[in-house]
Amino acid sequence: MKTPALTARRRTTMALTTGALALTLGAQLAATATAAPNTDRAAADVVAAAKPKFQMPFACNTHWQLNTYDSGHNPALDIVKKGNPGSSGLAVYPGYKGTVAKTFWDRGAGNVIIIKHGGGWYTAYYHLKDRHDKYVKKGDNVKANTKIGRIGATGSNSGGWAHMHYEQRYKTNGIPTEANRKPVHFNGKQYTGAGKVWTDVVSKNC
Repeated sequence: MKTPALTARRRTTMALTTGALALTLGAQLAATATAAPNTDRAAADVVAAAKPKFQMPFACNTHWQLNTYDSGHNPALDIVKKGNPGSSGLAVYPGYKGTVAKTFWDRGAGNVIIIKHGGGWYTAYYHLKDRHDKYVKKGDNVKANTKIGRIGATGSNSGGWAHMHYEQRYKTNGIPTEANRKPVHFNGKQYTGAGKVWTDVVSKNC
């Protein structure tokens, strides 16, 4: 026969055990809920840390205007000389060492060059004035100040005005496309966000 005291002790023990189990399960669920966001942030931090210190794709100490336009264009940049007093024909450089991954003609983008910089990072240059392989060809090694082309207005998407459409891309396997565009950094500073304009950015590609 069970005494009232023994029954009470067993009930207390069961309540404590159930409470401890609930706390353990709650902690596990909380850890599971936060694991994915933390992992995503950690992965993004690793990618950012490995990004080359890109400089502007133009001559040292020249002044430029950067535009992101709308969300469909951002994070790509359209770049013209400050005030746009004759951007056509000005020299274009990679802004960081690398290897020419691809050069081609595209109906919308015109003459295009894609450069591989290592670690999954690439840069893309659209609307070049001269034939895409005039200055460099696939497989060529380039430095930050190697001339790869000139600003132009080729391709139907240029709108007929000379400017540099520029992108920084990241992909670990294969040549990235526009779907792999990332926010642009020059000299460690980020230039991104729909509808943004920077009217005077100095190239430190020196």
